[in-house]
Amino acid sequence: MPDSRARVRRLAASRLLSMTGTDASGVAIGFAMYSQTGSAAWLSLSLLLTIGAGAVMGPLGGWLGDRVPRRPLMIGAELAAAALFAAIALVHTPAALLAFGLAGTAIGAVFGPAAGAAIAELAGPRDLAWANGLVASTSNVGKTVGRLGGGVLIALAGTSAVFVFDALTFLASAALIWSVRAPFGGAVRSAATAVARRGGMTFALRHPRIRLILVSACASTFATAFTMTAEVPLVFELGGDAIALGALTACWGLGMVAGSWHAGRVLHAGNEATGVLAGRLVMAVAIGLVGVTGALVPALLCYVLGGIGGGFMGVAAQSLVLRETPDELRARALGTIDACRNVAFGVGVVGAGVAVDPLGPLTIYVVVGVACLLGCLPVAALVRSLGGVRPLRAPGAAPAV
Repeated sequence: MPDSRARVRRLAASRLLSMTGTDASGVAIGFAMYSQTGSAAWLSLSLLLTIGAGAVMGPLGGWLGDRVPRRPLMIGAELAAAALFAAIALVHTPAALLAFGLAGTAIGAVFGPAAGAAIAELAGPRDLAWANGLVASTSNVGKTVGRLGGGVLIALAGTSAVFVFDALTFLASAALIWSVRAPFGGAVRSAATAVARRGGMTFALRHPRIRLILVSACASTFATAFTMTAEVPLVFELGGDAIALGALTACWGLGMVAGSWHAGRVLHAGNEATGVLAGRLVMAVAIGLVGVTGALVPALLCYVLGGIGGGFMGVAAQSLVLRETPDELRARALGTIDACRNVAFGVGVVGAGVAVDPLGPLTIYVVVGVACLLGCLPVAALVRSLGGVRPLRAPGAAPAV
């Protein structure tokens, strides 16, 4: 068990590094594209193309994560990402940024499902929630640091420096994954197993528990696409500036870190469905309260609360899905969920472009809060099918990090 936890910690460290660079580059790509074009249309086009590529590549990436040994696949993906961002540092015209963005999405679609599925193989059933919580919390730390640090690095050294930094983080991440000398799973175990199972997409859609999580995730992702579109108008509505916008994003990220960290200490096989429901309820209430409070400081506090709910829910949902899925289908099941969420998000972004201006940001947040509450209904049905609400506490002493 100590060895398995040490391996999970190395994987978590690799996610911390690569997510820091990735989110810093996300800031740099948006800054570079807008500064060169002066048009929000380019930003929207980039977002929609990225979402579309993620929806298409998700199932394919999941298929690779199950049919190819995951450890070399993950190392190869990180090395490819390092080469990609080194190239962006040299050439970052708007057209190049679009092309490189699509390539980066394809690489992420390969890496993400394989990494998520590998957690279960490395940690084992007993430590699964702890491992998911650790990897999620370190990833969220990376995202928060990357978003805040990306802007600082752009101001100090320009966008090319951010892309070089991102390439280095991917190289370091690949080295950490290479240092984990243990099976990550991923190869089909037998021809009979491959024939008996039709695939991760069919499995996820037909499995009664995973299907309920998928429906709830898509409903919530569709709704929160509206709030992401409304964030900038919200800040101006509440009298804030660019610093306030950065603080809003950082508050959600800090909440995600706290929520995922806590989830790893209290969740286990018996209460993960309750954890999904509790996290979604907290997130829904927090989002709705942003529109009700109508002031900047309470909105920041609501974002922290919403992030806590989102981080807690994410660990619970992934742990439950991994427990319900055999190893030879785990990456495909995760890839299917990612693809469906990308589609829901894309539809939400299009809808938000029509709805935010006439309704106003405060109304949007209230409506989204109500919609997220409705998205809790499938999870409530899941909890009921498993015997009802369970206490959100560890059965024994929480494992040390």
